[in-house]
Amino acid sequence: MKFKENQKTALAKVLSDLVQCDGIVNQGEIDFLQRVNAAFGITSASRKKATTLSLSDAVGILKTLGDREKIALLHLFQSLSLADDQIDPKESLLITALILSLDFQLAETQRINAHIVSIPHLHLDTNNAVLYVEAEFDSTMNNSILHDYKSISGLLEADGRQLFYLPMVIRELSEKRSTFRQALNYIEPTLSDEQIDFIDDRLPQLDSAFLSKEIFLNYLNINGLELDKPSFFFKIGDKDSGNYQDFLILEIGNKPLLTLQQFYALKNNIVNLKPIGLSTKDELLLQEIVPLPNHKKEELPYTGFHKVLIDIVLKYNGSHEVSRLYVTKRGDLFLTDRNNTEVKMPTLSKALYLLFLIHEEGISLNYLSDYKPELYRIYRQISTYGDDTLLERAVDNLTDFVGNTLNATLSRIKKAFTDILGEEASRYLIQGEKGGRKTIHLDRGLVVFEDRQAFE
Repeated sequence: MKFKENQKTALAKVLSDLVQCDGIVNQGEIDFLQRVNAAFGITSASRKKATTLSLSDAVGILKTLGDREKIALLHLFQSLSLADDQIDPKESLLITALILSLDFQLAETQRINAHIVSIPHLHLDTNNAVLYVEAEFDSTMNNSILHDYKSISGLLEADGRQLFYLPMVIRELSEKRSTFRQALNYIEPTLSDEQIDFIDDRLPQLDSAFLSKEIFLNYLNINGLELDKPSFFFKIGDKDSGNYQDFLILEIGNKPLLTLQQFYALKNNIVNLKPIGLSTKDELLLQEIVPLPNHKKEELPYTGFHKVLIDIVLKYNGSHEVSRLYVTKRGDLFLTDRNNTEVKMPTLSKALYLLFLIHEEGISLNYLSDYKPELYRIYRQISTYGDDTLLERAVDNLTDFVGNTLNATLSRIKKAFTDILGEEASRYLIQGEKGGRKTIHLDRGLVVFEDRQAFE
């Protein structure tokens, strides 16, 4: 078995997500990961780089592996899931999603089509809902869901999940119209009476296909997401990675209920899958890194609070006086020496920041319009929104000083860094004399681009 460097990085990402998906880090899992790293040559540098990958990116890399390597991965997934003596439902879902997305050639997966998508900067929490989505209205599929609605709901509820089927949601809101209106007054107090009247009147008229397009192609802002068939949409894990939320898109075959039954038959039988095709040498290698018996039972919940605690400590005691800045090919910004904390800002602000980061000599705001084509290329590169007209309009407004767009964009950049670094943020900011060139004074030796050419 041979793994290239990028495949080792992708494997590190997948195994890290598996360890964290149940919110508990167990000593047995740590011991197992250490043996995997040693056996496959996964270095500290690979593990650090893995933190910049999305799960879907990692899957895309591992998908190129040969059949022997994929079988070895399945053994690793199974062993890791049992390293804490039990398999958590979140772990089994993630492993199932990985098996389906990596195109494992197993008898149990032949009739199931699914793939993982990672959505950046998503401000929508689906909790444990499983959403039904369709690109075009499919009367046969909708009739089948309605016919088996109780059985489908029961199957999902047994897994701690809830079916979110838009026609039924709309029907329930229509039946409870008075309660819904009153709830809106408290849940969304900024809505006017006219807006509530409009929602009340318009919502019952919307069909599932229309809402699917709006929610999944616009609101979720996924560039290039294709729904070839009606699908179920599962959220994977409940940890907030800060960068992406991961979902499994499960394509529905002829019958929704049958698709879910086949899916759960696989999910509930993960540890019993026994793929063949490994050489004796491969089997011996895997036997050396299986979980050790009688390992320590210590468990550590690792939550967002722990991350904040570490960030605060590193903010004042970082190993580098000035943190390095890592830029992914998607344009995401990470402070490497501040626990790899992401500097979050709107995409247009990020595009402007990258423009100044690339032009170390600085840019005069009075001549910003001269950089409009370059700024647009960067914005188009990192944006997940597919409407070129809106992207061009946003760049025009910024470079032509329409309204307060430029000042607001610069303010968002400043806030993004100062929220993390406080007074230490100054050298990361776009600054300069009034009327003169503005520049970012950060030593470019501290700036690491995953793919600088993507922005040039």
